Amino acid sequence: MNRRELVKLGAGAALASAVPASDQRFGPVLAFAKHLQWLSFDEVAAFLEENDLDGIEATVRKGGQVEPEHVERDLPLLVRALEKRNRSVTMITTDIKDADDPLSQRVIKTADSLGIKWFRMAYYRYDFKRPILAQLDEHRQTVLRLADYLSRFRLAGLYQNHAGRSIVGGTVWDTHRLLEGVPEKQVSAIFDLRHATAEAGLSWPVLWRVIRSRVRVVYMKDFSWQGRKAVNVPLGTGQVDPELFEMVSAEVSAGTPVSLHMEYIDHRDPAKQRECMDAFVRDRKALRDLTGA
Repeated sequence: MNRRELVKLGAGAALASAVPASDQRFGPVLAFAKHLQWLSFDEVAAFLEENDLDGIEATVRKGGQVEPEHVERDLPLLVRALEKRNRSVTMITTDIKDADDPLSQRVIKTADSLGIKWFRMAYYRYDFKRPILAQLDEHRQTVLRLADYLSRFRLAGLYQNHAGRSIVGGTVWDTHRLLEGVPEKQVSAIFDLRHATAEAGLSWPVLWRVIRSRVRVVYMKDFSWQGRKAVNVPLGTGQVDPELFEMVSAEVSAGTPVSLHMEYIDHRDPAKQRECMDAFVRDRKALRDLTGA
């Protein structure tokens, strides 16, 4: 199977809606582009159009679709390729942590000039040899400086809750504190259902309500426990409670984008390209069945 045939995979598949369009609160449906990086920009655009995806969360980071060093050259090419098919680069995933790095500034300026709305920030981490709360306050000061820099742009930063032993924001409560006093227009949050479930166990309704007023994008993915290890699985087949899908779908601010993260196949293996495309199509249908999006 050649690349053109791969792009067409799944075109015309029936995606029956489980929720009436009039009740749908989510905005555009995006594909996280990590598993599409081996496609040309034009092929990405074709895949999005043919599989009912409104745009992408592009990877503008080391090893991504767009290398940060080439952002001024390549990001406009990606944006234009999608615009030809009425798709958009709604947000980008980046290595940006602060406002001081010259390369990060180039990414911010370029994305802003192209009308991209959001960038996902890189993660902060805790050093277990130091007091946790003191570190969180230090990271908060970094975010405040970044927000001050972003005040001259339309582009805004977003911080994702991500499960992990040392990642700031894994519990969501620390995301709330990290963003306390930070202008929402400059930096807000992403809510990741998979990671919230992995970290919260049964208290996910609390985590959602702690952060929902700051949520600008929702990540949809799933996992299952295999012993003590959390393993990514197809959407709707794992530990994420159907009630969490329903709650977020009902309570999210109208027009909030949802980004589909198909994380359970190795994107680095060229032999799995067909498998990746099949999986995206299945997860797209599952997303509509679960949320109506």
